[in-house]
Amino acid sequence: MRRSPKQTVGPRNTALLFGALAVAVRLPFLISGKIPFDSDEAVEGLMARHVLNGDLPAFFWGQAFKGVPEVYAAAAVFALFGSSVVALKSVTLAFFAAYVGLNFVLLDRMASRWMAVATSLLLIFAPPALVFWSLDASAEYIVIMLLGTMLLLLCLRLEEPGRAKAGEQRAESRVQRGLLLPIGLVCGVGFWTHQIFVFYLIPAAFILIMRSDRWRRRAFGRPNAATLALGAIAIVYVALGLIAFLTGGFAFRLGPLAVSATAPQKMLRIAAGITGLAAMLHVSASMTRERARAVMSEYWPLAAGFLVGYLPVLLYSVLIEPARSPARVADLRQLMAAAPDILGNVVPILAGFKIATTERLAVPLLAVLPGVAALGAYVWSIRGRLGRLITLRAGETSIGGDFFALFVLFVPTLFLASGAYLDTQSYRYLIPWYAGLAVAWAAGSLALAGQRKPIATAIVGAILAIHAWQQVIWYQKLTPDVQSISTIACLERNGIRGGFADYWTAYKITFLAHEAIVIAPANGIDRNARYTAFVRSLPDEMRIDDAARCH
Repeated sequence: MRRSPKQTVGPRNTALLFGALAVAVRLPFLISGKIPFDSDEAVEGLMARHVLNGDLPAFFWGQAFKGVPEVYAAAAVFALFGSSVVALKSVTLAFFAAYVGLNFVLLDRMASRWMAVATSLLLIFAPPALVFWSLDASAEYIVIMLLGTMLLLLCLRLEEPGRAKAGEQRAESRVQRGLLLPIGLVCGVGFWTHQIFVFYLIPAAFILIMRSDRWRRRAFGRPNAATLALGAIAIVYVALGLIAFLTGGFAFRLGPLAVSATAPQKMLRIAAGITGLAAMLHVSASMTRERARAVMSEYWPLAAGFLVGYLPVLLYSVLIEPARSPARVADLRQLMAAAPDILGNVVPILAGFKIATTERLAVPLLAVLPGVAALGAYVWSIRGRLGRLITLRAGETSIGGDFFALFVLFVPTLFLASGAYLDTQSYRYLIPWYAGLAVAWAAGSLALAGQRKPIATAIVGAILAIHAWQQVIWYQKLTPDVQSISTIACLERNGIRGGFADYWTAYKITFLAHEAIVIAPANGIDRNARYTAFVRSLPDEMRIDDAARCH
C-alpha cells in the first residue's frame, strides 16, 4: 500500500467519528444484557474490585502469564460508576473504539483515505467473533491490537524521510531517538499483556532491520569462532525441530544419558535463543569500544522503555515466582488431525458463518464469495512484495508498504506452527488477525476492481452487508442470562453465603452477587484460594454443594 501524496494526514475528527460508530454499533449487544458473560470475565471484574482494595495483580488470577492492564482500567471505571457487567465490558469496548480510531489514522498515513474508511467500516461491521471479543472483559486481544497499531504508528515516524535541511540533522536525529522510549514501552506492555504481541513485533522488526544501514551495506563483519560454533548449534536445533515436527521426533538412551527431540516448538525456541546470543556476541566482538558506547548512548531509551512496560512481569518473577507461559507441542501429524476442526469450525467462526459454540448461522454459504474473492485478490496483488521480502532485498521495503502483506500470512502461520491450537476455542488467538483481514478485504476489493474505487466500494459494501447480516442473526439468537439472577435470588432466600459450582458458574455468581455470596469452583482452576477457604469455613446451613441446583 502506498499513500497518495495529496492526501491529508491525521484527520482526528474522522478518527473520533469511527471510534464513536464502533461504540454505537455494539451498544445493542452491551445494554441488552444479551452478550454472554462467563466466569473468566467475572474473574477480571473481581480482580478490578480488589484493585480498589489495594491488590496489585500482575497476571490473571491462578496463572503466571497474561497481563491484566484492562483490570486497572476496569478498577478506574468501577470507582467512578460502580461495578457491573456493563461497566466491565465497556472497558473493552473503549479499548476497541480507541483501536479503530488509531487504526484509521495509521491507514490514512500509510495508504489512503479510502483504505482507512473502508478498513474502519470492516472492523466495525465485522463477523460476530470480533464483535464478541470487542465486548468480552478478557480484553487482551483488543489491547494487543491497540498496542500493535501504536507500534506501527511509531515505526512509521521512524521511517519518515528526513524533514530537516542540511545542518539540521542533529535535531532530526533527536526526534528519532525520542521515539525509542515509547517504542520500548509499547513493546514491554505488549509482552506483559500477551505473548501474541509477536504477531506485530516480528514483522515490524523484520522490515526495520532490512531497512537499516548495516543491512543495506551488508556490513556484518566476519564471524569469529565462537559465533560460528553457536550458529552451528542453532542449525542443529532447527534440524531437530524440523525432524520432530515432520516425524514426531525420537527418544532413546545412551547409557545413563536420555536423548530426545519430540517437542518441535521447544527446539525452535532454543534455536532462536542461541541465534540471538550468537548475534549479540558477533556484534559486540565486531564493535570498537567507542562504537559500543555510541550505540548504548543511542539505544538505551529503547531498553529503558521496555523495562518500564515489562516491569509487572519482572517484579512478579522476583517477588513471587518466575513468570511462565504454558509450553505447547504440535507436530505435523497433530495438525493434520486438527484440520477438520480448523477448516470446519475455526475458519467458519472467523468468517462469521458459525458462532463460538460451532452453531451454524442461517447465512447462505454463497455469501462467502465477496470476502474470499477480495482476500484472494489481495494475496495475488502482494506476491511481488512478498517475493522481495523473501529474497531479503533491502531498500525496497517499508512498514507502510509491506507490514500488512507480511502480517496477513505470518499470523496464521505462526498460530499453526507454535502449537497455539488446542481445540475450537483456540480461534481466540487469531482475533488480532482481523486487523490484517480488514486491510486485505479493502485492498483486495481495490485490486479486484482494477483500482476503480466505485466498483471497489460496491465490493466492500457487499462484505459489510454480509457481516451486518451475520450480526443481526446472531443478536436475534442471543438471550439474557436470567438463570444466574434466579440462582442468586434462591441462595439469598435460603440464607446461603457460599458454596461450590462448576467453574463457569462459580465466579460469575460471585461477581454478580457482589461477593455477598461466594461460590468457589468444584472443578477447573481455583483462581482464588481465599474464596475456597471462606466457603469451607462456613457452617453447613450456610453452604451449598452445588449452587446451580438452587432455582
